[in-house]
Amino acid sequence: MPNTQIEIAQAFEPLFTSDFLDFILSGGRTSGKSKQSATLSGIQTAIKPNEDILIARASYGSIADSVYNDVSEALESIPAFEGEFIYRKSPLRIVRKKTQSTIYFMGIGGSIDRTKGFHPKHKVGLVILEETQELRSREHLDQALASLRRRFGEDCKVVIIFNPPAQKFHWINVWCEEKKKDTDTCVIHTTYEDVLPYLSDREIKDILKYKYSNKAYYDYMYGGIPTGAMGSVYPMFAEDRHIITSQQFDLCREKGLRVVGCVIGGDGAVTHDATAFVPLLLLSNGQVAIAPIFYHNPLEDGVIGYHQLVQNNLSKWLEDLCRRYNLVSPRERREHPNAPCLPIWMIIDSAAPDLIQECRFFFGDRVDVQPVKKASIFEMVGTVQSSIQNDNVVIVDYGGYYNYHTNKWVERKINLLAEQLTNLIWNEKETGYDPIIPNDVSDAFTYGDLFWYGNQENIQFFNILKSKNMTNNLICDILKK
Repeated sequence: MPNTQIEIAQAFEPLFTSDFLDFILSGGRTSGKSKQSATLSGIQTAIKPNEDILIARASYGSIADSVYNDVSEALESIPAFEGEFIYRKSPLRIVRKKTQSTIYFMGIGGSIDRTKGFHPKHKVGLVILEETQELRSREHLDQALASLRRRFGEDCKVVIIFNPPAQKFHWINVWCEEKKKDTDTCVIHTTYEDVLPYLSDREIKDILKYKYSNKAYYDYMYGGIPTGAMGSVYPMFAEDRHIITSQQFDLCREKGLRVVGCVIGGDGAVTHDATAFVPLLLLSNGQVAIAPIFYHNPLEDGVIGYHQLVQNNLSKWLEDLCRRYNLVSPRERREHPNAPCLPIWMIIDSAAPDLIQECRFFFGDRVDVQPVKKASIFEMVGTVQSSIQNDNVVIVDYGGYYNYHTNKWVERKINLLAEQLTNLIWNEKETGYDPIIPNDVSDAFTYGDLFWYGNQENIQFFNILKSKNMTNNLICDILKK
């Protein structure tokens, strides 16, 4: 393009001048990510006129009014491109007349990987994935990229764009933090301040109003900072207050804190979602501590029927749990029927009657197995919110969980329950959870928490303990001493 000058924001310069092939653009709203990527597509088609470009979003329906218009405007703003392209609307694509190279627009969300049916006429020289945070999981992103790589030309650039969700542990926030350590990936985080010359005075004034009237919203919306509060189901959950290490929990027990019972919440699934059991150790101070979680993911370990799952896997987990916290296990109960034992309740999702029956068959002589008495979602959430707000719940982080199917320890930087409690958000109508966030572990916890703290009669349980002069201090206070 002789004598053509294109202006770009300085923060995005590596996107155009560096040798990187993999880019991640993150940032708040109005930070120039989409505009600059549209400009890149214009430059790319000029440099490589015989290669195709793919621009995709999770939802195809939103492309026509957003990225398609941005790319069209970027091409039309370059004088050398006048009359060079045909703009088609059904399906959306932009075709170069001379070479028939094409800019494709695609939706890649949903349960079916649509990229498998992508057959461009030329090799692909640029891939831009917009609003990537709308994809259901990291797996969806990996599947899409794996399908597309076979279409890549030499030195194909891949640009992944997203607005950081408010939840810190959302999969794309965690993924981006990992990618910052990848020397082959260039991560560019921008805010509206990086593109101030391109914004109107009115836009800037409207943004600054939020800075002084609602700082948390400003940080999330325009700073691209995960604040954890926007739309969160449990905004009161805090890592620094509600998560302790296993070593800290052992220290509290050495200082007199006692396990006086156990409530186990269970959520069952067979083919897609995970089966999870979350033990709430009842402590002598009135709090509960979340002990090691049982977790079976059929997508990773294959589908296992409830009978085999309970007999071969869940039974081993329960034995280990009882041994670790001096609870009499079902096996020990059968061997020593008169041995004194602390109460154990197992509260399972009533939508999994087969799982309830299997647990009653294997554990019924030791554990009180019940279906959960579900209230409305708002009543259940309200009970859990109150438990967290009042510091009744503490998650013990063991650094991962044991997979009883593979007999291997699975390391995790983020506790499974903590991740879901942090990530859970309401759907658009605020009538339930947003389905994009997994909630199997949090549901299992909710059933146990609802059974214990949602029942006023359980208050008497701790009145008896207090009369025996057991410790009343919260775990956070015990650790300070």
